[in-house]
Amino acid sequence: MIILNEKEYAEECLKSGIVNGKPLHTINILAKYYHHTMGYRKKQIADLLLAFLEKHYPCYVYTKDYWIDSIEHAAQNAGKFALHEINDVRITENELVAIATLGNKVLERLAFTVLCIAKLNNARNPNNNGWVNTEDKEVFKIARISDNTIDRQKRIGKLCVAGLIELPKRIDNDSYRVTFIDDSSPVVLTISDFRELGYEYLRYVGGNFIRCQECNILTRGNKNGTKRYCPNCVAYSPKETKEVTCIDCGELFEISSKNNSSRRCSYCQRVRKRELGRLRLQKHRNKEAMERSQF
Repeated sequence: MIILNEKEYAEECLKSGIVNGKPLHTINILAKYYHHTMGYRKKQIADLLLAFLEKHYPCYVYTKDYWIDSIEHAAQNAGKFALHEINDVRITENELVAIATLGNKVLERLAFTVLCIAKLNNARNPNNNGWVNTEDKEVFKIARISDNTIDRQKRIGKLCVAGLIELPKRIDNDSYRVTFIDDSSPVVLTISDFRELGYEYLRYVGGNFIRCQECNILTRGNKNGTKRYCPNCVAYSPKETKEVTCIDCGELFEISSKNNSSRRCSYCQRVRKRELGRLRLQKHRNKEAMERSQF
């Protein structure tokens, strides 16, 4: 997961207890946050990180020894790296024109993805000069391209042949440099979410995509335009209940927020129902007795 604004991400983690799929990534960002924003020292940072994992990471109890060393390392290096606060990456007209020359939607998604990552790296480090060192597997995942290792290398090679990326001189180096960055051209797109960069490009070229109303991730829309949630959030149903005081026993009980008629808890409602049943039966018997007395 590529985080643009690490400060906002750290604050959200502390607020809601989020630990993403790579807990060490979260820990490193929190360590930088504690150092740069809160001014804490190594011992304080380590204690806070341990407390965070113990509270919010279920697997911590089984891997304590591993985490002690990792947290010590994160706390020790917290001041060596900047806490990045980048809100978005801006894609320009000439960059999109260069991507379109590929004439292949899969390669175009890949080129768009590496472009976004390279520009993010440039924003983090002005001396980066367009280099991308993110693992191919992650790049292709957020580009929405399902390929094996060999096919991934072939597609990267095609971008190199097209002149959109440049490979390093060392053959054991998996990094590459994006060569078509053009910040002097007018800005066309602003990207603030790196979770689905492939979908971001397909949406730009006219694809049917929506923002999930729950998590805000980009997801495919449907034909009739009624889709509101991504697959992960589709089963989400907000809790719409309210508390009401029972008019008989005085206890609080929970009902649907749309229920405007219930005034008794379930126990008192059963008692009331039995009482009404007895009253109806007694009324019926009295009516029958009265009718018999008339004869």
